[in-house]
Amino acid sequence: MADMPISKLAVIIPFFQARSGILIRALQSIIEQDVPKGWIVEVVVVDDGSPIGVADEVDGLILGKAIELKVVRQPNGGVAAARNRGLDEISSDVSIISFLDSDDIWASHHVGRMIKELSSGKNFYFTDNRRLGFHDSYIANSAYELRNFLKSAPVYDGMVSISPDAMIKFIVNEFPAQISTIGYTRSMAPDIRFDTRMSSAGEDLLFLVKLVSLSESVLFDTQNCVECGDGLNMYFGQLRWDSPKFLYIKVDEVICHKTIEKIKSLSAENRRVNISRLRHHQRELGLHIVRNLTLTPGRLVGPIKRLIAIYPLLSISIPYYTLRGVFAILYRALKGAAPA
Repeated sequence: MADMPISKLAVIIPFFQARSGILIRALQSIIEQDVPKGWIVEVVVVDDGSPIGVADEVDGLILGKAIELKVVRQPNGGVAAARNRGLDEISSDVSIISFLDSDDIWASHHVGRMIKELSSGKNFYFTDNRRLGFHDSYIANSAYELRNFLKSAPVYDGMVSISPDAMIKFIVNEFPAQISTIGYTRSMAPDIRFDTRMSSAGEDLLFLVKLVSLSESVLFDTQNCVECGDGLNMYFGQLRWDSPKFLYIKVDEVICHKTIEKIKSLSAENRRVNISRLRHHQRELGLHIVRNLTLTPGRLVGPIKRLIAIYPLLSISIPYYTLRGVFAILYRALKGAAPA
């Protein structure tokens, strides 16, 4: 009897951590997957100049027959650059692509369910996630519109079908498909890459909007298959308005939604939704420009230079953002002073 043809799913793991023992948890969760017969899971770990090296983390790790591990190293370039390097390094015969952040883990049935759906003609798959100490379900906690949609949507074999157009709206408004929760067919978007101009926020959201805009089908797995960890996170670790990098987050959010505007296939409704989110982030940017002007003016130079370098015409709008920020601060101060 002829050998069964081998198919491959790639898992790309960007690695930059300051504490040992984190990566091994992620890799162990891959090793424990119920991999369907005839499939190989190709794991590409990109050491992005990590303070903790990959070699010590994987020393003595027993992979099993269905797992292949490749480690590549590069100077620190950020998570988007690391994921792009992983996309460049996967084998030519990989047919399904997925991502796993180095501090996240998968339930043992995740890969099997993803492969079943994406090898049957579907394009894009995602599931919910939980984050210890924050939420048991991101969708229940932070995705109101998708949660309401799922209440009445038909479920077949644990999966819910969502139109790509509706999914783009959910992503732009609520970002329910975190990177560690997705898988997609390589043939759908063989050349897609993360936008490295953003290093603090927005690169994941932009990637997913671009990816789903190329998709013909979206499936949501009703089983929550992903647990997000507590390692170094360049976004959550800076998500405080007094953080030195917080203004970069506000700038990158504006850049993200300005870039989404350029996607030609967006529906009129999704353009409207994206414009609404863009205006929200512009107001937030103005507020934090004023805060930094008042308290830490030296922090303004880098992020504003980034914004103008990428979208020069936005330099005209910066005074307007700032004025809106002044009004926002005054409004909040007056509201706080008003009698109950």
